Amino acid sequence: MKKILFRLATILQILFIIIAYLIQTYSVKKMGVMRFVVYLNNTWEDLYPIDEILHIGVSILVIFTIITLIVFIKMIKKSSGLGKEAVSLVVFLIIITLAATIFTIGFSTEDYRSYYFISFILAIVNLIQNIKIIGYLKK
Repeated sequence: MKKILFRLATILQILFIIIAYLIQTYSVKKMGVMRFVVYLNNTWEDLYPIDEILHIGVSILVIFTIITLIVFIKMIKKSSGLGKEAVSLVVFLIIITLAATIFTIGFSTEDYRSYYFISFILAIVNLIQNIKIIGYLKK
């Protein structure tokens, strides 16, 4: 059961990354998608303090990643037999966290119209990866 959930989570992560790519591609190429994305950007900017939410979200993702790394290092020191799969999970988590942090801090809606969508999707992928690592370490 655990392997099935693990694979479903991986498939879900891949789907989210594909969706982020498609949203970005179509927001540049298709006028209808572009208008919708610009409309949602303006609506969200009017209703919510988006910049603060994004920076708080990135801070939370970085904190979760640091906590996961600390737990992972403690598990390695106890030599509990973590394999290559655990190392690859943590490396992917670090890559996703770096990508989400750099994208969220380094860009804006002026650079990418789908900035809010991509930032949100990268955060979701990051959280799914954290959940996968927690599930893997709980054996």
